[in-house]
Amino acid sequence: MAKEKSKKLYSVITGDIVKSSKLSLDQHKQLIKVMRSCSKDIYKVFPDALKYEPELFRGDSWQLLIKRPELAFSIALFYRAYLKAKMQLSSIDARMAISIGTVDFIESSFGVGDAYKNSGKALDKKGKRKLKFVSDIILNSDVIDLIIYNADFISSRWTSNQCKIVLLALQNMDQRAIASKLRITQQAVSKQIDSAGWAIVSESIAYFKNAILNTSIAGNNKK
Repeated sequence: MAKEKSKKLYSVITGDIVKSSKLSLDQHKQLIKVMRSCSKDIYKVFPDALKYEPELFRGDSWQLLIKRPELAFSIALFYRAYLKAKMQLSSIDARMAISIGTVDFIESSFGVGDAYKNSGKALDKKGKRKLKFVSDIILNSDVIDLIIYNADFISSRWTSNQCKIVLLALQNMDQRAIASKLRITQQAVSKQIDSAGWAIVSESIAYFKNAILNTSIAGNNKK
């Protein structure tokens, strides 16, 4: 496949499953199926955001190249909610590092550039946090990382039922549509989505989108 050269801003999400080695063989087989299904559904839910369908490595890790970086945070939360909803294991979770930067060249499952390098390095750093943000280009990246840190604290506590609702909320469904889709009452949806801290998380998503879009516009205006 031919290489693609570009200095456009991209986002890269590098992730892996927390303590996957402790899963039973059956659970690991289920995990692989869920991760493959998640990759396909992300490509469908965010069709204009991904450069290529997500690639899986070693059965418990992955990397996504996102050509609409303002959607990177939403995609990371979708991945976390999907795993928790489908696996239905309280212990299941993922670590993800979101970076935004340039890419020197891209192939279908591989790329080189700051976006890739920074994402990989951030994921390799030890710590209790499971969602991180890093960028050498985005202004106030430390503030964005703090926003993501807050959302990480909230979303790491989502139950599988809350995650089913969050997955639909991330697709911009309102409470009535979510209730119809899941065949539960709107009151049940309202209770679960409030318990999930969705009001705070959705504001965090909006802040992230605006911050990235405004930075991209400013960068284009300088050219």
